Amino acid sequence: MTHLRRAALIASLIPLVAPWSGAAHAGAFVTLEWRGYAMAEHLSHGPAFAAGASLWEDHLRIGLAGTARPGPMNPHTFTFDVPSGDYKGQATLQLRSDGAVTGLLVSPGLDVADGRLHLELPMMIGYGGYGFYLHGEDRVTPDGRKPSAWENELLAEADSAFGVAANVGLRASWAGTALVRPTAGLHYQTVLGYEATMAPRYAGLALSLGVDVVLPGR
Repeated sequence: MTHLRRAALIASLIPLVAPWSGAAHAGAFVTLEWRGYAMAEHLSHGPAFAAGASLWEDHLRIGLAGTARPGPMNPHTFTFDVPSGDYKGQATLQLRSDGAVTGLLVSPGLDVADGRLHLELPMMIGYGGYGFYLHGEDRVTPDGRKPSAWENELLAEADSAFGVAANVGLRASWAGTALVRPTAGLHYQTVLGYEATMAPRYAGLALSLGVDVVLPGR
């Protein structure tokens, strides 16, 4: 192919590429949420975040995301029968749970209702896990060892589990101010291969409420 024909071919492609390249200027977004979970056969709640680049007029987001289930914020306890029959005079213990996952986010989206509503399909793949721990006075161990040492021993070294984490969902945001949008969503999260003494799996649905902060590209 001669240089002239190559130049002509490139010129013929410019009208096709130009609309996409112009719209692909990267903006930025930050999403802050609070989620209510139905995982490991109980209800819990915790924060979630996402941040990264917004492409094609916010029709594609790429970045980092994460969710957390803080133990101190969730009073639910899990009853554990002490194998030896006694821990500080107790045959059973009430354990709490905590954990988090983080990963890479890809989230395609589209505008509906004349742009007043933005729908997106956030998909995250990453790593994380959840564990169970002694709390309150039970953290003062009988022999002075660290609580984590007793947790490992009592729960047969399966007081927690970690693995590849996946999170998918459907989220809607409403046009608020030029930069800030209220959001609501439904999500499903799982840690693949999770298995701990207190829970054979840690997966389930979540409802989210939050805000999007979107900075358009130039």
